[in-house]
Amino acid sequence: MTDPQARRSMPGPEIGAPPPFSERRVKARRADDQQNRRETALLARSLDILVADLSAEARLAALLGLLAETVGARRAAVLSVAPERRIAVAAGEDEDPADPIALAAWLDARGPGSRAERAATAPAAISIVRATGPGHRPTARAAEGAQHYAWIEIPSSGRVVLGFELASLGAVEGVGDRLPSQMARHAAVALALVTSQMAGEDAAANMAARDRERERYVSTVAHDLRTPLTGLAGYLELIAEGKVDDPAVRADFMDRSREIVDTMAELVADLLEMSRIEAGNLALDLAPFSIADVSRRVLGALRPIGLKREVELHADLPPRIRAAVGDRRRVEQILTNLAGNALKFTPSGGTIEIAGWFDGRVALVAVRDDGAGIDAEDRPRIFERFYRLPGHARITGTGLGLPIARELARAMSGDLDVASVKDSGSSFVLALPGPADVDLDILRASLEAALNAEEIRLEEAAVIRAMRAAQRAGDGSEAG
Repeated sequence: MTDPQARRSMPGPEIGAPPPFSERRVKARRADDQQNRRETALLARSLDILVADLSAEARLAALLGLLAETVGARRAAVLSVAPERRIAVAAGEDEDPADPIALAAWLDARGPGSRAERAATAPAAISIVRATGPGHRPTARAAEGAQHYAWIEIPSSGRVVLGFELASLGAVEGVGDRLPSQMARHAAVALALVTSQMAGEDAAANMAARDRERERYVSTVAHDLRTPLTGLAGYLELIAEGKVDDPAVRADFMDRSREIVDTMAELVADLLEMSRIEAGNLALDLAPFSIADVSRRVLGALRPIGLKREVELHADLPPRIRAAVGDRRRVEQILTNLAGNALKFTPSGGTIEIAGWFDGRVALVAVRDDGAGIDAEDRPRIFERFYRLPGHARITGTGLGLPIARELARAMSGDLDVASVKDSGSSFVLALPGPADVDLDILRASLEAALNAEEIRLEEAAVIRAMRAAQRAGDGSEAG
């Protein structure tokens, strides 16, 4: 006889999904019978999708496709108002997103709520879900530009709305008849189940991504500390065991040991800074400050290094009275990091410039160099922690300077990005609010415009440099 305690700990039975629903009845005799048949078909096919071996996203796409097929629409979307305004809209695997986004935007603009309520809320976040399994596939529009939309609010669902793209204006009028309230509520149950599963999958994926990032982070930190520690231990061991008789060599080893300690201290300081930023414990003293004063202070501190490396430092700054809003000390930290990096990568005889200007209510500061530039595929990655450009492994640094600089800029309601042209140079542009409040979208639009202008300037400089090189080559051949 089986022990009751052991029986309770045994896993439950594994129940496989039944065969997919197949409609065998050809004709219904009465209107009520026909309605019941449609409800049964919708429920059965919804269950088939819920038990299918698909991801939650594919199940949601298939459910939306089934709803579109039920009402005779090209595609369907679902809008949820609470807790956040979000829209999911179905699309085929290789379909252009323009049509799905058009339906989602219409649903967001015309959905439930007064015009004032919709104006007071941010636009809904739109997710395009791709149908990869069973379910309806969108069909081509009858005529270019012919788009007809309708929406149905699901009763007792907390303001969940279905939107449809239909082939004709006549099809719009009968949507409510083809998906009456009871069927809509059945659909809402299936959508609730699959969106709950989707949220669980997203949470699990985010947790796994964070775990991978944490492992990579710890591994990189361990490597970046172990390498200098090995060198430091070697120098100190030789000195301690009396194996270095030459005083000059001993002094050189001590200097190198100090440099290693400084490098490790810098890494630890950057790690603590990044930890404070991620934990939201960064203390900022936001106030108006002069861009010109901060930039000149940075240039003054770095000028001795520039002289040693034969790199010229220049400034092109607005009047001192023009002010941005931020933490003055943190802005100085950002510009010092950017200009210090520029000094590392600018060859002897090169130039570094800090330029500042205003675009309406947005303050912009660019740190320009005429170094080797950054490949397009590497530009997004330079703001990743510990990322080193190919061929730059020997250049000193923690690999955290740029990520910290960008996070500091964003913590001050600003942003930081780069424009670069290979073999012509780079321009890191910091955008901050001016004395008056500025919307983040406006600030980022100003930053994008500044990056485009900086890239054009770098391309023009590359053309001029190439023309001068060709002229020098021509002069040399004539002289020969």
